[in-house]
Amino acid sequence: MSTFESLLPDVLPSVYGCSDPVAISAIRSAAIDFCVKSEAYQQELDPVTTVAKIFEYDLEPPKNSVVHKILWAIHDGEKLEPLSTGLLERRLPDWRDKANAGIPKYFVQQSQSIFYLAPMPATTKVESVILRAVLKPTATATELDDEVVNNYKDAIVNGALFRLLRTPAKGWTDYNAAQMYGALYAEGVREAENEARAANTPIARSVKYGGYHTSPTRRRYTQYR
Repeated sequence: MSTFESLLPDVLPSVYGCSDPVAISAIRSAAIDFCVKSEAYQQELDPVTTVAKIFEYDLEPPKNSVVHKILWAIHDGEKLEPLSTGLLERRLPDWRDKANAGIPKYFVQQSQSIFYLAPMPATTKVESVILRAVLKPTATATELDDEVVNNYKDAIVNGALFRLLRTPAKGWTDYNAAQMYGALYAEGVREAENEARAANTPIARSVKYGGYHTSPTRRRYTQYR
């Protein structure tokens, strides 16, 4: 992981007089915004064990991050369809009834920390759900994934400078420069978004996931139809 503090040498020379905490806060805010808009920070989460007649499950992203969006989910080798809570209620009005437990077909991201499976699983299966998610730093994070920083450092720095330079009534305030850095940041977001979309392009294949294993090696999946 790379600390936000490590980006200070790229930020402070352009905002003379800005304190380290203020600059770090701007870097963090820029990183969060960048991850949300570009969806460049993606990871496969640890496999989830389903429990018989339980529909609610925790999302467990890496430290200092939260799940912005679940990109796709696979249960026991079969892709799950994403639904909103409202659409799920229309399709399966009694999906919370344990008598209707079965094989999950849908998932609902209820929040940044919880997702639902529907129908709720009828049986317990170890590590039967694979999730890929878009992540973002928490509001109190002090660091960000090395790969994201290495690939998109310039965009994050430009985003931080855009925020700092447009701050009113500061010794470093410069609205013209802020506009320039804002344009550079927006360009960086677009490029990262295109790269992230290309990396997650669906491919046609059939996969069956055998839920029980003890190997520490993580299986990697690409979205498929």
